Amino acid sequence: MPAEADVHQLDEGLFAVTGNAAVQEALAHPLIVAEHPLKASARAFGPNMLDADGPSHRAFRALLAPILSAGRIAEYKQALMPRLVHGLVDSIAGIETDTFYDSFAHRVPYGIVCAILGIDASLEDRFHELTRPLARLLDYPTQETDETHANVTELLRLIEEQRAAKTAGAHSLLETIERTRDRKGISLTDGEVRSTALLFFLAGTETSSAFITSLVYCLGRGIFRLDELRDETIRDAYIEEVLRLYPPVQTIVRFASEDLTVQGVEVPRHSAVLASIAGANRDPQVFDHPDRFQTGRNLKGSIPFAAGGHACPGARLAKTEFSLLIQELIQRCSDVVITRDRLGMESQSFSHPTDFSVEFRTR
Repeated sequence: MPAEADVHQLDEGLFAVTGNAAVQEALAHPLIVAEHPLKASARAFGPNMLDADGPSHRAFRALLAPILSAGRIAEYKQALMPRLVHGLVDSIAGIETDTFYDSFAHRVPYGIVCAILGIDASLEDRFHELTRPLARLLDYPTQETDETHANVTELLRLIEEQRAAKTAGAHSLLETIERTRDRKGISLTDGEVRSTALLFFLAGTETSSAFITSLVYCLGRGIFRLDELRDETIRDAYIEEVLRLYPPVQTIVRFASEDLTVQGVEVPRHSAVLASIAGANRDPQVFDHPDRFQTGRNLKGSIPFAAGGHACPGARLAKTEFSLLIQELIQRCSDVVITRDRLGMESQSFSHPTDFSVEFRTR
């Protein structure tokens, strides 16, 4: 796309937004909305947080707020995450693998979200099997199949079954958000609550799985020695720079509800607007040498978790998870090394490097 432009018309009714300021404007624009009747996610899940706007979206987010509060994340960090992170690192320490994403990256995020949802740990692999084919339902356009609809139905059944069994008691996501709904008088049905819980599960696990893969890939490229990341400040800066370069969601699809302009470009009503998080995070007008991995740079303008009213509510939870993973790798491994790299990249749905082998060398 022309470097001198930030908003590009790709076809009739289809626009791509790539510049940092333009992407942030588009994501915060009150007339550029998430809701569209043809979105596969809306058809599969019904009314839900990802596809709602305005008061409905705020109501959905209010349900998740208690689950993602600073206090609750501190509890997860103390009582839940260490066991999961230790289990993951225990399974990879001393091995070389070319299937890190498929075989290992999901274990911590799935474990966390299953625990939050109140799903028994014995069902985590089943949830992973059912959930992964649904990832592309978050794209637009995408192809729905009998399998994806059957998977949604089965996942909702399992969630309800586990809720009835009270696996996680009063602290499960469903119990918490239903209490919040009733206490605040939020007008959402039980079905809408379950759909939001399932989408929270899908988005939270798949974005984290993708980013953990990117994180391990960057560690394996030898940009830093592991021991340098013992310092929390350096470790946090490292994670933020990986997030800038490898945001797990590269493109967000929105729709123009009315005729409008973005950075002076006219966008007609009903147009699809593709907001490029990847483009915004590598805008040379904002970041010097934007394709270079460089910790310590000014990251104002980096939006790996999007921006505006739909910005990811689980960002703090995810960053806590990533930091603990690096700390555990430091304790167990002397080095993480990419041993084969064909520079592949999965850029659809949840983005991450592909077609590489990585070795986790123990101390």
